[in-house]
Amino acid sequence: MFTNSFKQTLAAGQSVPQGVFIGFPSTQMVEMAAYNGFDVIVIDNEHGMLSDENVEHMVIAAELAGATPLVRVVSSVPGDILKAMDRGAHGVHVPQIDTRELAEQVVAAVKYPPYGKRGAAFSMRAARYGTVPIRDYLQHANEQSLVCVHIESEKALTNLERILSVKGIDVVYIGPTDLSVSLGYEGQIDHPEVLKASDLILSTAKRYGVKVGIHTKDAQGAKARKEWGADYVGLTATSLINQAFSDHTKQVRAQTI
Repeated sequence: MFTNSFKQTLAAGQSVPQGVFIGFPSTQMVEMAAYNGFDVIVIDNEHGMLSDENVEHMVIAAELAGATPLVRVVSSVPGDILKAMDRGAHGVHVPQIDTRELAEQVVAAVKYPPYGKRGAAFSMRAARYGTVPIRDYLQHANEQSLVCVHIESEKALTNLERILSVKGIDVVYIGPTDLSVSLGYEGQIDHPEVLKASDLILSTAKRYGVKVGIHTKDAQGAKARKEWGADYVGLTATSLINQAFSDHTKQVRAQTI
């Protein structure tokens, strides 16, 4: 059974884990990210083009390469969460959590009774295909699974206290782009009102003992967010790849002129 090293690192509070979102089917990209020091692989099935089989293979690749596999699911619908957890994900990122009721629904979908309502199927990969004692598996899964909810809308801000007071939420994740669009600033993630909203989420989460993750574009942004107080920072694989490609071609062309 898995040990959620990401959850342990967050609890220790001595370092800020780095995550990378991968939204295309590639076990190789998962391995390369893990071998290059990313602590968390977020398999992005919200915006990505991934089948259940792709998700399971990428989860396996992350585990074998030493990173924590999380899945960003399509929605807070329990069936979507169940599929990801049964594939062996160590936890989920759940987008667009706007109300306390949705937050409670997410926790219930991740956790087995008595803490939740997750359906039990011991023939699945998460339970090692039924090769471990059921009671041990249920207890271990509840202890190790991680719940990360996204706050990325104006409505969520109005319900912030009620959302973050839900027992079982480990991480609140800020999506600055979605948040800026919802607030009417159309992708201006550095607009003062967007930054003010992020500060509010940070301070409120700290009061409720919930860890804070936030998305950024590059290493400079990740460093700034660590200094800001984030417990966890995430980037998108395509952004990093595009930047590396662009830097390379510009540098080579400059040398040949």
